[in-house]
Amino acid sequence: MDSKGKEQEKNLNASMGLIIVLLSFLIFTTAIGFFFLYKDTIYDGVMIENLDVGGLSTTQAQKKIKTHFDDLSVNGEIHFKYGDQVFHAKNNEIGYAFDYMNAANEAYKIGREGNHFERLQKILSLYTKPENISLSAIYEHEKLDAIIYNIQKKINQKAKEAMITRKNGEFIITDEKIGQQLNANQTKILLEEELTKNKFENEITIELPVETVSPKITSESLSTIHDLMGEYTTRFNINRKGRTQNLRLAASKINGIVLMPMETFSFNKVVGPRTKESGYKDAPIIFKGEVVPGLGGGVCQVSSTLYNAILLSNLEVVERYNHTLPSSYVAKGMDATVSYGVLDFKFKNIMNTPIYIESYMKSNIMIVKIYGRKIDNKKIRVITEQNQIVKRPLEIKYDANLLEGQERIDQKGRDGYRVTTYRLIYENGKLLEKQQISKDYYKPQKQIIIKGTKKLPISNRDDIEVPPTEEVQVGEESNRASQEIQVEENNIEPQEIEQNVTETIEYTEEMDGPFQEEN
Repeated sequence: MDSKGKEQEKNLNASMGLIIVLLSFLIFTTAIGFFFLYKDTIYDGVMIENLDVGGLSTTQAQKKIKTHFDDLSVNGEIHFKYGDQVFHAKNNEIGYAFDYMNAANEAYKIGREGNHFERLQKILSLYTKPENISLSAIYEHEKLDAIIYNIQKKINQKAKEAMITRKNGEFIITDEKIGQQLNANQTKILLEEELTKNKFENEITIELPVETVSPKITSESLSTIHDLMGEYTTRFNINRKGRTQNLRLAASKINGIVLMPMETFSFNKVVGPRTKESGYKDAPIIFKGEVVPGLGGGVCQVSSTLYNAILLSNLEVVERYNHTLPSSYVAKGMDATVSYGVLDFKFKNIMNTPIYIESYMKSNIMIVKIYGRKIDNKKIRVITEQNQIVKRPLEIKYDANLLEGQERIDQKGRDGYRVTTYRLIYENGKLLEKQQISKDYYKPQKQIIIKGTKKLPISNRDDIEVPPTEEVQVGEESNRASQEIQVEENNIEPQEIEQNVTETIEYTEEMDGPFQEEN
């Protein structure tokens, strides 16, 4: 073999050797990489709270750190402090512990995220730059809530509203009381922050976040109540014991009510259900044209009296309904019927200061007064206009047992009305505004006349005296009731509502459809 051939053989051998070395290195590094990548334990260089857990399974790691840190979590104590008061709770009373499972799982995840190259890079870096996992503190929220609730019972104090009463013509004001309450949610946040910062401390102190609770009604705001803004009176028959009792109960419910600025008053909400348990009695009502006993009859007189006092006080009516038939205690267009759960009377205090409702009975008079702070010299009048009389329909029925030519009135009936109510606002004797308050319709009730059809033998006809039929002129009642509403110039207050003093229709209650008007 010549020298050239020998040189080629030498180069070939060298190349083969290099290839073998490279292949061996590749096989070695692949094996090492496979060993690292598919290792089933936590990688070396990983610690939990500076405690080495490298080479351990997650179960072994949990056991190791639990043994090391358990005493710190179980034997600690938390002090909740407010002023001179301190409330103590052992860690185990709230189920306080460290989240060992989560820490072990986090340690196991290190070096197992990303592609193979990124994973190997992270694993190898742990030998020069170890990674430390922090333990998280955990507790049972239900147990902590129970402890905070017990603390609240000892710290919380309800705010007391200032109160105002009227006695012997004078207002008496009782001062308000400031309250306080523990903020439970903020207490939890402060505890979690403290546990994060000082989780290995044997004792932790929390300054409790106690907040001041200010009452909505203060003696300062109530002190503005001193002027009579409006009043109204109605009369009732004191001998009707059940109805009088119902009036007295409803009147007592609204007496002393304070309504703050922009608050809305609900008659049904304040008075409540009219039940026997509440003391209400049966009083006459009309159901489908028949007079029958009904629970709570007469309550509408209270709501109607209040309604008129509100109109005279120049307050805003939010919800109001008229009866289906006129009432005896107020003029048409000035009534406000109520039926619990169905019909309500509501008004809003549009003043910048509170108002006070005084409601009481004196002999046979129902009285409602509204007090507040008058800021102007305005005078209020309320008038009604009868726009239309709706004639009562006439129905003729025949009776075979009644002699021919004889008649009787089975139902007298009544006319209906369409009425408009206005509020007139004066200042210094000059009319500033005429507000339309409502347009009301009172349904007519038909008149029923029974005529006889029974014939007599001719020989007996001259012996039979036919009794006269009771004459009822349709519209007669309307003519009486439609007289012009007048104000007696003597003995009348400037704000008194003009009433139809000649109204004599006796009407108490009506059940119309599914509900009862508690007139």
